[in-house]
Parts: sequence; C-alpha cells; structure tokens
Amino acid sequence: MIIKKRLGLLLTLILIVMLSSCSPQTTPLANTAEPSPVAQAASTLPPGLSMRITWTDYSGRGVAIQKIINGYNQTSSTPVAMIGGDEDIQAIQALLDQNAPVVFVLPYRYVKYFGAKGNLMDLTAAFQSEQEYFYPQVWALGGIKGVTYGIPWLGHAMCLLYNQTLLKQAGVDPTSITSRETFVEALTKIEQNTNARGIGLVGAEGNDISWMVNQFIYGFGGSLTNQDGTAVAINSNESRAAIEFYKDVLGSHAQSTWLTDNGVEVMNHFRNQEVAFEIQGIWGVTDIQKNGDPFEVGVLSLKDIGACAEVGPMMLAIPAGMTSPLREQAMELIRYLISTKAQGQILLGEYSPEYDAYYPFRTPIRNDMQGDNAFAAYPEYIKFVEGFDNPSIDVPVPAWQVIKDEYYGVGLHQVMSGEKSIDDFLTQIETEGNRILSDKPL
Repeated sequence: MIIKKRLGLLLTLILIVMLSSCSPQTTPLANTAEPSPVAQAASTLPPGLSMRITWTDYSGRGVAIQKIINGYNQTSSTPVAMIGGDEDIQAIQALLDQNAPVVFVLPYRYVKYFGAKGNLMDLTAAFQSEQEYFYPQVWALGGIKGVTYGIPWLGHAMCLLYNQTLLKQAGVDPTSITSRETFVEALTKIEQNTNARGIGLVGAEGNDISWMVNQFIYGFGGSLTNQDGTAVAINSNESRAAIEFYKDVLGSHAQSTWLTDNGVEVMNHFRNQEVAFEIQGIWGVTDIQKNGDPFEVGVLSLKDIGACAEVGPMMLAIPAGMTSPLREQAMELIRYLISTKAQGQILLGEYSPEYDAYYPFRTPIRNDMQGDNAFAAYPEYIKFVEGFDNPSIDVPVPAWQVIKDEYYGVGLHQVMSGEKSIDDFLTQIETEGNRILSDKPL
C-alpha cells in the first residue's frame, strides 16, 4: 500500500514537471520602446465615443479635464465619456487592435510608435488648416515622414526659474541674462553675495540627466540623430562642447551633491533657497506656491542662456480603423479641445484639497494664446508656451528610448562623475546607438 502511494506520488511529480516544461514560459518584457503587445480584451467602455486620458479619472487632473469635456458635451447632441488611464503601452495596443471608439491622449513618442505601426488614423488632410496654430517643431512631433497621426493638446516645456529674492540680494538684474556668458556672470555674483549656490543641477543616473543635458546639446547646435532618425549624430564637436559646459562650467556653480541628485532633489534645493536657479516645468512654480510662497519665482526662457527647452507634448489620436459617424465626432472633439476656449481652461488647473486652491499642471500648446484671459492671472506662464518654439527632443525616434535606458543615462552620469571621458561616451552612444537603430528601424 505504501509502495503504491509512493509510486502515485512519483508519477504525479513527473507529470507536473512535464506539464511545466511544455507550458510557455512567462518572461518579463524587455525594457524597450517596442514591447510586444499582449492579446487582451479591452476594458469595458461606455457606449459611444470615449476619451482616454493618461491619469485616473478621479485625480485632480482627471477632474480638471472632465470639466473641459463637459464644455464639449454642452455643445454636442452626442456626449463623450472620459475614462481614466495611464501610459501602459500594452493596454493602449489592445484597444487600438480592436479599433475601440476612443480618442487617445498619448505622449508624442507613443504617437510616433503607433503611427509607424499603422495603428493610428492619418489626420494630415483633416487638420491641415489647424496646423498654423502650433509651432512647426511641435506639430512635427505628432507625425512621421510628413504624415500627421497626433494633434498637440497640452504639455510642458522647461524654463529657467529663479529666486527673485536671491537675485535682488546679489544685485543681479534678470533682464541682463541674455547669453551663456551673462548667465555664468550671474551665477558668480549669486555665490559672491549670498549664501546660495548658483544653479541646481542633475547628475544622478536616470531619466532626468538625459533631458537636462540634451537641452544644452541642442542649444549648442548638436543633435541626437540625423534628420530622418536613421543614424546617431551625437558624436560631434557641438555635443562635446555642450557636455563640457554642463559638467565643468555649470557644475562648478551647482549644489555640492549635484552628482547624485535627481530632478526632485533639485526642486528641494530650490525650495530651500540653497540654489538661486533651477530648470523645471510649470510645476516648479506651483511647488513654491504650495509651500507657503517663501519667495517670488521668476521665469526666463532657456534660449536666453543658449539652451533649448525639453518639451513633453501630449497628443490627441484616434484608431486607424474608426469608422463613421464616430470618426467625425472624434475629429469634432479634437477641434474643440484645441480651440482657444478649451486651451484656456487648461490653465485653470487642478484642485489641491491640501491647499484648497487650484494650480496649473500643464500648459496649453497653441502659439496664439498670449492674449487669452487665462494668462492674465499667470503672465509669467507665457514663457512656458514659448518654449515649444525652441524644443529639445529627448526621444527623437521610438528606438532612442532603448538607447536612453541602456546606455545614455548611465553614461552621462559616468561622464559627470569622471568615470568616463566625454569622447568615450560619445563614441559608445554612436556605436551602440547605430546598432539599435539598425535593429529597430522606425
């Protein structure tokens, strides 16, 4: 009896092992800009047309966007539902594969990725007349090879923020900062006449050092790739000079911990008045407002110091197979969202129950908003919109995300810390980058 039980147990174990070896193994997705989408059913969607955002619908941003959608619904006989979401590329792919009746809010790099795969509708002809409302560089981010797949809606552009109190104490007139040279002079005066360092810099390995340094590479006349994105172009004298300026010149005026600081830590240094300048988006201003307004924040364009603004436009796109009449309604909704009325509502911001106030979380992107009433309360925010005219593109083609994740961020940190020379870094990115671009062509 005991032998039979042991034999049965042995056979069961053998069967389990055999089934396990025959079953497909689940492996984690590679950290790549082109993951393999999973086959999954779309989440239950409301009837009719929906708009999927990249934040939860109950968040402050979701509630703010719902108010904009409500404005559209008041003008339409067919209401649109807003649904919360995220940037899960597989979930988006599943919805696109089913031609779900959804207007998508997508980062520009996703628009390029899904557009290249044929998942998004060609909007070139339908929105040709609206193109003039946007800076050409931003409009181009929503397309590939002249075909428009995404329409700019809202986003961020970086600016140079400064502590007005510290600049006044140091005798620095912000209007005198019109070049890299005058900026460095201002940093020196700050350090000579206050207890603060000049600028908050990022040096830690990760995403922040990538976009931060790229702003100077573009500003010096360099580029990450050639114009059509088929080859790496960063190994140039312009890129070398930009990295040297960031490391040796700005680094000498940065906080003592800059080599290990990320963007959040730079914001802390700025808030604590340990540095006089920082490069941030609109949230850098609202962060000071939310923390008791210890000082007034001024805003300068990055072009004033010879740099380009890192931009993150969110685009509106629809599935390639969407049919009439949903297709026409989707385009009608997009036109409403990019109207001056709806664009102005973006600046009304999201509600913060902690501070019982509203704060802008992104800026509109239209290039003709300067005279809008929404900017009357925030005139300094105009410079954030103008940053879209002078952009630094952190991910020029989808495959660059792989280069960035595997080599770029860690390599830049090694350069800043002295572990790797600038020439070795540029050569590595050129060699490995071209290999990746050839393996994953756009």
